[in-house]
Amino acid sequence: MYFKNVLVTTDFSDVSFAAFAYAANMEHSHITILNVMQDWNAPPLLLEQLPDPDTLTKYREDIFKQTKAKLDLIAQEHFHNLKTHTEAIPGTDDPAAAICQFANENDINAILIAGHGRGSLGNLFIGSTVQKILQAARCPVIVVPKAR
Repeated sequence: MYFKNVLVTTDFSDVSFAAFAYAANMEHSHITILNVMQDWNAPPLLLEQLPDPDTLTKYREDIFKQTKAKLDLIAQEHFHNLKTHTEAIPGTDDPAAAICQFANENDINAILIAGHGRGSLGNLFIGSTVQKILQAARCPVIVVPKAR
């Protein structure tokens, strides 16, 4: 099956890397590698205590640059001759919603995600984020099982 634009998500865990091998075989697709970054919002009271309030902003910018560089390295290592694009987006309380919104706004034809399976009974063998994406996505979702 051919998908023109494929979104591959990663949280940089070993489990999420399982999806890369699968995506690397989609040689005619344009691959976008996405990381939804952790939410680094500090309580307002803490911000008032910082000698330089821009410290947190600079820290966030550094984390974003490091995340983007890590995604670019992943693209080079796992997707040698494929058309790839990397994106890091600010975290939210709901990464599944952020992933689906990104897919909708960027003409994504399929989402490729690794199934973590960590919750109660492994959330019946796939993670809760994956379950939410399966319910909310407007395009096909391919869940790559956790390696055994």
